[in-house]
Amino acid sequence: MEKSFLLNVFDNNYVLLYRKVELRKKTNRKANMTKRQTYIIALAITCCILVAIGMTLHFGRKASTPPAPTPKPNIVAKEKPQPKDTIKKVKPVVRRIDYTISGTLTDEEGNGVADVIVSDGYTCVKTDSTGRYKMKRDSLARFIYYSVPADCEVPTHSVTDRTACFYQAVKAKKKIYDFTLTRLPYGKERQYKMIVIGDPQVTNAISPYYDSPDDNPIKKSDVERFTTQTMRDIRQTIRDQKPGTPVYGLSMGDDVQYYGGYNPQLERQIREALGSSEMRLFSVIGNHDQDGKSLYKRKWEENFGPTDYSFDRGDEHYVCINNCFFTKGKAYYSPGELHASQMRWLKQDLALTPKNKKVILCYHIPFTFGNAPYRKAKPVGIENEKGHFTSSRLSSLLALLESFEGGYELFCGHTHFACNHEIEYEGRHVMEHCHAAACGNIWQSNVNICGTPNGYYVYTFEGTRLADCYYKGTFWKANKQMTLFRAETNFNQESYADDWNLPSKKNVLIANVFNADSRWKIYTIEDGRQYPMHRISSKGQDAFATGYHHKYSESVSYWFVSKQNGYLIMNHLYYYEPKNSDAHITIKAIDPYGHTYTASSSDVITEPFANFAHYYKSEYKEVKKQKEQMRKDSLETKKEDHANAIQ
Repeated sequence: MEKSFLLNVFDNNYVLLYRKVELRKKTNRKANMTKRQTYIIALAITCCILVAIGMTLHFGRKASTPPAPTPKPNIVAKEKPQPKDTIKKVKPVVRRIDYTISGTLTDEEGNGVADVIVSDGYTCVKTDSTGRYKMKRDSLARFIYYSVPADCEVPTHSVTDRTACFYQAVKAKKKIYDFTLTRLPYGKERQYKMIVIGDPQVTNAISPYYDSPDDNPIKKSDVERFTTQTMRDIRQTIRDQKPGTPVYGLSMGDDVQYYGGYNPQLERQIREALGSSEMRLFSVIGNHDQDGKSLYKRKWEENFGPTDYSFDRGDEHYVCINNCFFTKGKAYYSPGELHASQMRWLKQDLALTPKNKKVILCYHIPFTFGNAPYRKAKPVGIENEKGHFTSSRLSSLLALLESFEGGYELFCGHTHFACNHEIEYEGRHVMEHCHAAACGNIWQSNVNICGTPNGYYVYTFEGTRLADCYYKGTFWKANKQMTLFRAETNFNQESYADDWNLPSKKNVLIANVFNADSRWKIYTIEDGRQYPMHRISSKGQDAFATGYHHKYSESVSYWFVSKQNGYLIMNHLYYYEPKNSDAHITIKAIDPYGHTYTASSSDVITEPFANFAHYYKSEYKEVKKQKEQMRKDSLETKKEDHANAIQ
């Protein structure tokens, strides 16, 4: 019983103790919960206050300084005042801008000029019998321009800058674009000259330049060289024509390259240089005029106008088009390509052109070959030109051109080597005139990478007939159309014998005939007998040019000037193995226009470096004469000073 009593007391005490502990735990939990709730409520209140302050500042600033509106072409939002609690988003009302433009083309007497093509670069229309036109310009159009008619003068930028100016820049609110044309005094020209300049390509760098047979370069900018060499020579060529002969000019693009840094004045400098002669000149845009940058392209357009346009001279319809299709950065497709919008524009332009004309299609990158093709391009299909492709647009272009009774010609630049490229394409024989560069190997020498000297081409058109064409090397005589070498001559570890697997130690004669193609007849005369020269036509290199550039070129790599590039096509080299290795040999080259050019084995170039690739002898003589005159003047001055001192 006592034990039972003790157990009951213990149990009761334990229960009381347990209840006290549990009560204390509950009290602590409530206290903790109360603290946590207090913290949460305080934090929420603080956040609300901060949000309120932020909204007050935001709407206060918005009310006092409204933000500049974001321009949205063609869309204007109309809003009506509404109570704050009923504000709803207003659906934009589309207001279509009227892009309709019109104008009149008149001559200097105010008479309308009919049947002239007018374009914005996307659409082409013709003026009516009163010279009026009307069209809807594209929203992306930058210029309104016309195709200069054959019986009108080519308008120029100024009296001293005779580059063509046949366009007006588009202005947002401008609706009327009028043009005044000047009639040629005797109407359409029956015969004229067209001087074609491949790649002036002046840079913002100082390239190596030599005026004597030493290895001491002097400083002379590319623009200065182009002006004092190329353009000086062109002015002389124009003076050599019969009085009254119309002479026009065409640059095949790459007027500039921003090697050495961007120069916003460079395009203007080359334009003024190109326009400094008596000829009125047009230009194609090249890949280096753009290099994939909109800034560069705009700079070209600021100076030369639209990139896709046409004009007439005589019975020829010239179409200039931008076929530099860029992929990423400076990368572009080769052969050249065209956008669908350009093809639509071209079809319209040609549809409005009389079919009795000859069409001269002008562009920068060749369409008939290239080794960086667009995916739809096709292989050339020539064994010696593996790796080259034809443009995906070539078939469509030829179909358009073949509809003209006067025929067509394909003119391009870009290559820095001379090449009348011939292919058999879809059952037709096609020749593309790839013009050598005025700058040669980008002003690294006086020659192109194929050995053709820096220079330009002189074409003669009579009606729709291409009556004549010759290559004019800068400071070379017009009848100098080839250079001669021996196959085994070592040009800085390069030789024609090694390049083309020709016999050595047999005095094999090499002729580089600058403008030759399959139509030329080239033969030798040895001991009174005539023998044919064998033509080389293949990818490869020119040993003379490659060896020279390997030694002296600074900004252009050996890869570019040699067979390593896989691009250079040599098709104007000829060789002959003499019957007698010591015989005196005469070479005769007859072009398709009936001209015969001659050279002899005594003209063979044996100097690996101190030759025309290195310096111009005419300039050297002139510099020597100037230095001699300066020396004489200095002596005279010293004599006068001495005499004055004695007195």
